[in-house]
Amino acid sequence: MGSSMRGSFAGLLGVGCVFLLAGTAFAGDPASPVGTWVHNAKESINMPDPDTAQTVEIRRYDTVLDYTWTGVSGKGEKSTFSYSMAADGKERELPGSEGLRGSMTRTPSGVIDAKLFFPDGSSEDKYCILSSPTRLTCFATFIDSAGKISLFKQIFDKR
Repeated sequence: MGSSMRGSFAGLLGVGCVFLLAGTAFAGDPASPVGTWVHNAKESINMPDPDTAQTVEIRRYDTVLDYTWTGVSGKGEKSTFSYSMAADGKERELPGSEGLRGSMTRTPSGVIDAKLFFPDGSSEDKYCILSSPTRLTCFATFIDSAGKISLFKQIFDKR
């Protein structure tokens, strides 16, 4: 996997991506993380790969976390990965991207701690909260293959 692929994956998480969602409902609105979420680059800060367009399709968020992340780099290179199983903290290969591994752990508050491990040794640890019925706000650390740590904030809007 080249650096552009790693960079594309680094742009997410996770909601790896991802999806590190709080099970919060708003008054009169049964907010749900299920649906299509599009990265809002203008409101995101310090992204590892800011030119990557990202979409997350969450199909289930109950006893099973089921989602697919897709990114398209500024050069037009498409990358994707999926997760479809319990958020039980076990590290597994993630289908769609050779060598990408991840673990999803549901915290006692319902937020998922999403961790991605890239073939080059870099990693990402992300938490996202449903900050409104149509907005995911994510906070993450990214450690590049040289060990440099950076923090970023990522916003996704529901389509």
